[in-house]
Amino acid sequence: MLINDILTFKAQVGGIQKTMNWPTWEPYIRGAEIRHIIPAIGEELYDELAAVTTPTPEQKKLLDRLRPALAFFAYLDAIPYLVTATGDAGLVMNTPANTANITKWMYVTLVKDAAAKADQWFETALSWLEHHADQFPTWTASPSYTVTRGRIIASATEWSRAFPAGRESRRLFLSVRNYLHNSEVDFLMPLLGPALYSGLITKLKTAPLTLFVQEAEVLRLSRLAIANHAFAEAIPFLNINEDFRIVSETDGIVNEDELETGRLNAILKDCKDKASAYAADLVKYLNTTASPTVLPDYYHYERYEAPNPSGPRGGFPNDPANPYFVLG
Repeated sequence: MLINDILTFKAQVGGIQKTMNWPTWEPYIRGAEIRHIIPAIGEELYDELAAVTTPTPEQKKLLDRLRPALAFFAYLDAIPYLVTATGDAGLVMNTPANTANITKWMYVTLVKDAAAKADQWFETALSWLEHHADQFPTWTASPSYTVTRGRIIASATEWSRAFPAGRESRRLFLSVRNYLHNSEVDFLMPLLGPALYSGLITKLKTAPLTLFVQEAEVLRLSRLAIANHAFAEAIPFLNINEDFRIVSETDGIVNEDELETGRLNAILKDCKDKASAYAADLVKYLNTTASPTVLPDYYHYERYEAPNPSGPRGGFPNDPANPYFVLG
C-alpha cells in the first residue's frame, strides 16, 4: 500500500486528532487504492511504488503527490461511517464524552472539500507523471499506459487545455470521457482518415512522444474540435452547476441547483459552433499542408482536396495579347 500506517495518513490530511487506530482506516485506504489509484497508474507502477523502501528522487516526488490524493479519497469514503457506531445492537450516532455531533452544514462542507482536494491532488499527480514519463519505464511499458495514452485526449489536464471550462476536474472529466472516445471515432476519424488517425494514436501510445510540427498542429486542432463536440454531446445528460461542477441535489444547506435550461442551451450552441469551426480549421490545415512527404496518410485519403492554385481571381487574365479597351 502507498500509505501503510496511521502516521503517514495523518501527515497527508492534517487536522487529525491524536487518537486514531490504523485498523479503522485501513479498509478505506485499501479501497481507495483499488478504485482510484490502480486504475489510473496501472498494477505495474503501483506494485513498484508500494514495494519501494528507499525511493528515488523521482519516485518520492510522485509519492508526495499520490499520497494526499489517496488520503482524501479514503477520508471521503470514511466520513459517512465515522459519525456512526455500528454493533450488534444496531446503528447509533458516535458521540464520545465531551464531544458533540457535527452539524449538517459542517458535514456537507467536509464532503465537498474532501472530494475537491482528492480530485485536485490526483490530477496534479497524474499530470506530473505524464510530464516525467521517461523516469518511469515500468509505467510506460505497461498495458495501462497503452490503454490510457491511446486517446487523443487522455486526461483531465489535456481536456482542460482544449476546453478551459473543464478546470482540470477529474470528476467532470470522468463523466465526459466516454463521450470524448465516441467523438474521436464518429466525429474526428472521418476528418483525419483512418490511416492518419491510427498513426497519431500509435505515437501517443509510445513514450517519449515525438511528433513532427505538422502532426503537433493536427493534434492541437483535433483536441479543440473533439473537446467541444464531446461536451456538447454530454450536456443533456450532465447535472452541472454554473461552476461546471457535478451536483446531485439541493442538500438543504447549500442550494446548488443545476443550470437553467436557457443557459444550458447557450452552452450547447457555443460548443457545437466551436466544434464545427475547429473541424473546419483542421480540414483546411490538412488540405493546405498535406503532400506526398508531409502528412502522406491524409494526402492519399479520399477526402483530400488539393488547394486552389494562387493567382488573380476574377477579371481578365494578365496577358499582353489581350486587346486594349476603354472603360466608358
